[in-house]
Amino acid sequence: MTFWEYANYSKHLRFEDDRRWWHTASLMSLHANMNRDSKKQPRPYKPEDFHPYASEHHKKAKFVREFSEEDKELTLSWAQKLKEKYG
Repeated sequence: MTFWEYANYSKHLRFEDDRRWWHTASLMSLHANMNRDSKKQPRPYKPEDFHPYASEHHKKAKFVREFSEEDKELTLSWAQKLKEKYG
């Protein structure tokens, strides 16, 4: 498996995980809203309240951030060296 195939595969896995979490978070918010006491919790729950990747903390995490320009250049140079070596 090449680096680019691995990168695309891991991106696909991340997308699938995120999609599945939206489904689970929607069901959890539905269940929480059915059992919610409107006096104690006047604001209805949203799926974002239960989604682990929807918070600002996770958006700032290193594994979610995009590559910096330096990282992009380094990755490109590695890819070029591998392409020269293995064709």
